[in-house]
Amino acid sequence: MAGTLTSPPKLSADSAGVSRSHLWGRRIALVSAGVLIFMLTAWILSDPVEHLSTDWTAFDTAADRVFAGEDVYRPYDAETEPLPYLYPPFALWLALPLGLFGFAGSFFLSALFTACCLVFGLVWMSRAERAEVDRSTGLVVGLASGAAVSSTLIGQYSGVYALAVGGAAHAYSNDRKSVAGAFLALLWLKPNLAIAVPIVLLWSRSWPALRGFSIASTLIVLASLPFGLERWSGFFSNVEMMAQLQEDGVVPFRKMVTVLGSVQTMFPMESISPVVIGIWLISTAIMGVSVLELWRRAALDASPVRAFGALALFLVAANPRLYFYDSTLVVVGMLGVWLHAQSSGSERYRRLISRLAVATWFVLWGGIFVSLNALVGPIAGLTLVLVAVDQRFPRVFEGQPALTNGPTDL
Repeated sequence: MAGTLTSPPKLSADSAGVSRSHLWGRRIALVSAGVLIFMLTAWILSDPVEHLSTDWTAFDTAADRVFAGEDVYRPYDAETEPLPYLYPPFALWLALPLGLFGFAGSFFLSALFTACCLVFGLVWMSRAERAEVDRSTGLVVGLASGAAVSSTLIGQYSGVYALAVGGAAHAYSNDRKSVAGAFLALLWLKPNLAIAVPIVLLWSRSWPALRGFSIASTLIVLASLPFGLERWSGFFSNVEMMAQLQEDGVVPFRKMVTVLGSVQTMFPMESISPVVIGIWLISTAIMGVSVLELWRRAALDASPVRAFGALALFLVAANPRLYFYDSTLVVVGMLGVWLHAQSSGSERYRRLISRLAVATWFVLWGGIFVSLNALVGPIAGLTLVLVAVDQRFPRVFEGQPALTNGPTDL
């Protein structure tokens, strides 16, 4: 009736700009993570010194040895050196501040550093997507993932990898390609991650990014000079030792999140067999072709968030050795792929990527439920291949036309 005042309609989750499924996804992720964090906290408090003596203590010990003028790189020994320092000499700059604090202060500094890197990496990756999409859900779920929680808890450097890829994607999407390359140079913190970067930059003819990567890489290596060139021989010796331990089956494959680790876990053998190596090489070749498809210059410029997200998934799934805390790269990679899927492709494709994202969030709790680690690499690799198929053969997933803006349902 004209002139009659009526109360405004209540906004549903969809009309407010966020789908109900996304809201429920946030709630479930936060509640689940909260419960597990509470359980972990209770476990830690039962014996703080014993239960907090994880990976960060190796960095703390390395700092103490630098200040004392002692040898940092000592070979693995179950009794005297259970957590040998395995990072390049320039990484000692990250460890040195830990030597200025006591046990508790060193732990909190390590955890804070990892958490900050993760937050910045995920935020930058979300902002790399140019379309209007539901970034908040991706950020909430990503930060409430098992990889984020476990890597923060043990003070690992893995947050830097998320920062490298997320920062690179954001810089590239804003036409700061040299800066993007410089961000990717941070991956030299774990050299087996960085070796694929020059290949994709050359393939895509991203010369400014390659220049930024080269300059930053040179500066990073030069940063090791104050610690002495002899540190490099100790680093290479420890890396070779750990590779041999992995080949001999001493290093626990159940904690790895790669395809190689998955195959070795599912078909346990005393050492890596030719069959396992063959499966790994074939899967790596398939994933490699998929990455190159998404890093063709036209595809890269059309969606940097998708290309950098796919690269992050590849770096984990195809790697010979990465542990559960390194799957922070899977978090930032899946975020990039999922954000792009919201704004493009068919409805069927969006739903498929969303379901894979849910599965990924679940298996990333392998830091607590170790058996889940065997699924991280295969799911990341499958996602990568499907994204490449959608780029190359979009009709495969054709169905209901995709919405260009607004929320999507799982």
